[in-house]
This record gives sequence, C-alpha cells and structure tokens, in this order.
Amino acid sequence: MKVKILLLLILLFVQLRTQVNAQILSNSTKITITKTWSQEPNGWTYPIFINVPGGAAPDGGFPVCILLHGNGGNGENILQAWKNTLNTHVCVAVSGYLKSWNIDEEKSDAPDVEMMNDLIDSIQTYSNINPNKIRILGQSNGSALVNRVFIENKDTGIDIFCAIGSQLNENQYHDDNFYYPGGETVGSDIYGGYDIISTPIKGRKYLSVCNTNDPIIPYNGGPSVGVMFLPAETAIFIIAKSQGYTGSQLTGTLLEDNVHIFSYLSDQVVLLNGDAKHGINAIQKEYIKNYFNNNHPIVGLNNFMPAFLELYPNPCNSTMKVLGSDSELGYKIFNLNGQEIINGITANNTVNTLELLTAGVYVISFFSNDKMILIKKIIKTGL
Repeated sequence: MKVKILLLLILLFVQLRTQVNAQILSNSTKITITKTWSQEPNGWTYPIFINVPGGAAPDGGFPVCILLHGNGGNGENILQAWKNTLNTHVCVAVSGYLKSWNIDEEKSDAPDVEMMNDLIDSIQTYSNINPNKIRILGQSNGSALVNRVFIENKDTGIDIFCAIGSQLNENQYHDDNFYYPGGETVGSDIYGGYDIISTPIKGRKYLSVCNTNDPIIPYNGGPSVGVMFLPAETAIFIIAKSQGYTGSQLTGTLLEDNVHIFSYLSDQVVLLNGDAKHGINAIQKEYIKNYFNNNHPIVGLNNFMPAFLELYPNPCNSTMKVLGSDSELGYKIFNLNGQEIINGITANNTVNTLELLTAGVYVISFFSNDKMILIKKIIKTGL
C-alpha cells in the first residue's frame, strides 16, 4: 500500500513538473500567431525567434524585449543584432509579411498591431516572464510599428518603447490628436486612413533615436516613404505631453561625441540624436542598454507607488503578497475586457481571492482612501 502511494506521489510530481516546465518560455518554444486578411485569405503565420538568457529567471521573471526589423529585414537578423546588448532580457523577434510592417504604403497590409497584441498576451502567460516588463524595440519601418503600438495598445504591462530611425508621422498625429486606422491603411486617402482618435496611456517610458543626417527619414520633418514626418524634436515633445509633461519644448544638451539628449519627465521620455545616418552608433546603443536596465519607477498608469511596492508571486495560484504596504488596501480585479470580476480588502498585506479565478491574465487595481495607487497585470496559474 505504501509503495502504491509513493508511486502515485512520484507520478503526480512528474505531472506537475511537466506542467510547470510547459509554462516556461525557452529558445525552443513555438509561439504561433496566424492572421487572415485580404492578401492572405487562407491565413499567414508570423515567423517568431526567441532567445532566453542562461541561468535562472530573476525574482518576478525576465523582462522581455520584442524586436521589430526594418523594411527588407527579418526577425532572425535583428535578434542576432540585439540579443547580446539586451542580455538581461528575453528577446523575441518577429518577421513581418513581405519583410515589412503595415504602416501606410508598404507592400504588406497585414494586421500587425493585432499580431502584436496577441504576441504580448501570449508572452505574459509564461511563468519565467515578468508580465509588467514587456518592452518593444523597432528599427526604421519597425520603429513606425512601435509608434503604432504606443498609440493603439492599452496593455499596462508594456513599460518601454524604443523607436530607432523613425519618429511620429502626420498619419499618426494630426489635428492635435493621436490616430490609428479604422480599416486597412490606404496611401491614397488623407492621412492614410488613420481616422480614429486614440489616447496613449500614461506611465510608459519612450526612447527615440533619430539622426540629424538621416538620408531616409528627415530629422526636421517632411515627406518620405509615402508619409509626412513630424520634426523629431516636435514628435518627442508631443509624446512627452501625452505622458503628463506640461512645460515648454526643450533644447538638447550634449551627451557625448555629437550625440545630444532631450530628456523629459526625468528621463521617462527621451530623444537621442546624432550623426549615424539611418543607423545607430555605439553611444546610442549603450544608452539604450542602460535605459532598458534602469529600474527607476515611472509615475503613471502602471505604477503610482514607490518602486518597493510589488506583488509576489506573480504569476501565482491562490495567494499574492503586496510587498511594501503597511496598511490594508482595497482592490478590484478585472478581466482583459475591463469587466470587474472580484473586489475585496487585503488582509495582512495579502490578496486571498485568486483561487476564485480561472487560469488566465487579469488586471488588479489597489485603492487607499478611495484613491487608486497601483494598477498591474497579474497571471493566475492553473496549478
């Protein structure tokens, strides 16, 4: 009898370990995202490449950087270009349809923003990933998609955007508002079909790298690749205002070797310029590395409290600690459609109601004296 129980326990342990391992993102993980649109009525699957740092995941999980190549490139090449620089991050690189991203007059009309939404939701479910440290870096045509996601996506788990070689264009921002296309992008239409107003959420870091001698994307604004670009310094000022900046537009200060920095909101929103044409130099690349590894808190939607207020563990099954809180807090848990599922009050700095949820991704907000002080994405596991 004892032997039978022992065998059952061993079998249960193996099953649980297999389930846990199945939730870990690795270099061999296959993330499949297939989309259907006018060019591909039978569906097309985006090639996705993954690099996970060696060793155990840090507390809270690895941060993730999604890499977006320029026109004519592919995910495999941009992964090789960045994985050593962003060596503390899981890097996930995607290849666009016809080697491009759908912004306006590209060959592709693919629903790339929908793909990005699905990819981010998928990545956040893995147990070795920090769901609140999803970063997106794009170069050239890829940075234009970074700007689309910044404008259109409302996921509070995305905390850093980095656009290299392409600032906002007039399709994305005109008439004092941000816009996204309600249907397919149409180059012949005014503003390319970008006809729906969108307000970027606050609390995100944004880094732009644009060079004053760029031969493709005009630093001082103007027409190129089928769209009209805003001046790079105007574009970063507009983004800073979207994040709560209320002052005047800044002039840059010399950082090093002809690289100037325009820093808003204590480095939350930054423009680096330089003379690397339509590329990036070593100083700019090192700045990006440090920017991604900087853990200073950002005041906004994703974090309203000092950096020491954290949720642990996340992901979790039933009980979650609110680390850094010295008082009871009210909380509400919502699904990703914004519907409230559960509300309550922490007891001994603990949320005890997660066992009532089915496995999945949720948003939890905390309140003190009826004032919201923290909002974060959480993952409820099935174990």
